Amino acid sequence: MSHMKHATVSAWQRDENGNYTAEMNGYQLKVVWQAAHGEEPRGFRWEAVTPGGSRVAPRETHEEIELAMAEAEAATDPDPAAGEAA
Repeated sequence: MSHMKHATVSAWQRDENGNYTAEMNGYQLKVVWQAAHGEEPRGFRWEAVTPGGSRVAPRETHEEIELAMAEAEAATDPDPAAGEAA
């Protein structure tokens, strides 16, 4: 059985466009709903803007918003290989 990621839901705020945003470890996080379009599946996508201004955004979508939030939060971990908590 794989380890389930959990989001810090209380850290996320809904913006005026219906997206969810958070700031964590200096990163600006965003989760948006993507409707199905051609070959692109519907689902929640996330992006993270690093403190230096670089953008991280995987192509995968998630059916559950909490999974997208948890994955975005994990991107803010300074050293995920070391097993440090974000």
